[in-house]
Amino acid sequence: MAPWKAKRLSFAARLTVARSVAASLPVYTMHTELIPSGVCRSIDKISRDFIWGDEDNHSKFHLVAWERLTKPKAQGGVGIRPTRQANLAMLAKGGWRLLRDKESIWRQLLLSKYGGQRADLDILRKVQGSSFTWSSFSKAADLLKQGCAWNIRNGRRTKFWSDPWVLQVPLKELVIGDVPENASEAVVADFVEADGSWRVELLSGRLPPEVISKITSTAVDTISQEEDSLFWGPAADGRFSTKSAYALLTKQDQQETDGVWKEIWRLPVPERVRCFIWLAIQGKIATNVLRFQRKVAESPCCQRCTEQPETVLHILRDCAPAAYFWCLHVPQQKQHEFFSDSHEGWFRKNIMSKEASSTGIEWSGFFSMASWLLWKNRTTASFKGMSAALSSSSLAHSIVTKAKLWSDSWHAPELFLNHKRNPVERVAAAVGWTPLLEGWVLLNTDGASNGNPGPAGAGGIVRDSMGNWLGGVVASLGSATTVLAELWAICYGLDLVWNLGFRVVKVATDSQLAIQLIQERHDPIHPYATLLNLIRRKIGQDWLVSLSHTYREGNRTADWLSKHSLVYPYGKYELADPPSGLIHVLQDDARGVTFERHVVANSSSLI
Repeated sequence: MAPWKAKRLSFAARLTVARSVAASLPVYTMHTELIPSGVCRSIDKISRDFIWGDEDNHSKFHLVAWERLTKPKAQGGVGIRPTRQANLAMLAKGGWRLLRDKESIWRQLLLSKYGGQRADLDILRKVQGSSFTWSSFSKAADLLKQGCAWNIRNGRRTKFWSDPWVLQVPLKELVIGDVPENASEAVVADFVEADGSWRVELLSGRLPPEVISKITSTAVDTISQEEDSLFWGPAADGRFSTKSAYALLTKQDQQETDGVWKEIWRLPVPERVRCFIWLAIQGKIATNVLRFQRKVAESPCCQRCTEQPETVLHILRDCAPAAYFWCLHVPQQKQHEFFSDSHEGWFRKNIMSKEASSTGIEWSGFFSMASWLLWKNRTTASFKGMSAALSSSSLAHSIVTKAKLWSDSWHAPELFLNHKRNPVERVAAAVGWTPLLEGWVLLNTDGASNGNPGPAGAGGIVRDSMGNWLGGVVASLGSATTVLAELWAICYGLDLVWNLGFRVVKVATDSQLAIQLIQERHDPIHPYATLLNLIRRKIGQDWLVSLSHTYREGNRTADWLSKHSLVYPYGKYELADPPSGLIHVLQDDARGVTFERHVVANSSSLI
């Protein structure tokens, strides 16, 4: 854009243009070619100069470093992607398609020329004399190797020690001591029993306990003929995305996040106000103190106060117009703390506040809009003279008026949508365990994880229509997420019912996500695909199985068993009799004890 056009845009508008236009122009090329480093630096410089409003032969203040701008919003940046990293993430997408799109003609053509007899991740190895496109894809091979892992099916294809599967690194890098020479080519299936349980005795002493616990929670289908396949580890569903590849490349998951940054970008105010608050909390607005430090101002003092340094906190809180305004709207009992807080503490408390202001507007939004208008009044005085600035009383009235106008306009679409959207009606209901009709048995299952992921266990209990105990199962899984523990509980519970000889069963779990995963058909590369297939195969046997959701109040016995399973060593244990600590819960269920809970009206999940 021409400099005269950029001058008419606010900082927020220039950021938007840089993110949506400048960053998207080279996208088509970046998917298939590695852009030279010099070109990447030039593109970044164009974006950087545009964001800060640089003109030909005249540079403006770059208030925040480029490295800060390129951080994710949740980590204090604005989400600008450097061209080089974005290029590599997009090339990794092409590399992923080379690995996965086996029917594509373009893939077959490239592999016939450059793939040779190599397989899996070795396909992308650079070949002498290859085309620029193939060489570009090979540059992303290291990134793909970091993110790819093996999804275990029957475990006969994945090398136990040398392939990444349970973690993003090969287990040989974590082994205690040396890997035996005769075991270096061992596959995952060599460490699994015929029933799918792990041969823990082969792992003890060779791997750290926390790694073994991750291994033992992994499902292996010893019956299936399906081969192991690659999945994308950084994504929850195993599917590749340039966003997750970029996050892996820049190690975003290893950087700390701070809730205040998320709150800033959620403020119910215009984007330009959010950007102002983002700059202000870092002390990066062009106050006289900052301008003096950069040798473009003769004095660091406030134009109004003449003797006080014009810091961010001074102009937005302590200067006469600002102090007058805040005294009108901050309760008397809170004023001492309000006016004595440090710079960061002052911003953090007011941005994170969920209270309402005296005007009825949410305080965080009111505070942000007021701060921006106080700054606008200061810049008016700087450029047009003190006579052009509003007096303290006029400014206070103007801020309230504009804040209400912005608040009303901001919430108008929300009110319209809420009016059109069918509201969810919740009613108080008595929830507890409810027996089924005669002839049915009820299987309650639950999973528990201390840490999510962390030490995990599963539990299940089978009862008849009178509430009598028919059998139970507990399983210590190792380290797993809560959802994975819930799925294991259903899997082991179905085994229990089948072994007991019952063929009409209702399965009740308090995990709606587990039910959704079982009922929906997911991509075979989903990390839980093997366990989900095992559960579906069990449900498809010659019997009648109904899967339903229940609230935790109706699932107390299974909840107790899942937590109790954590005291067991690794493995599955079927219980002929109920543990003594569970008897009082069983008696409560048999007596029909219920608990009040607010549930969605007409909900069927009340058993």
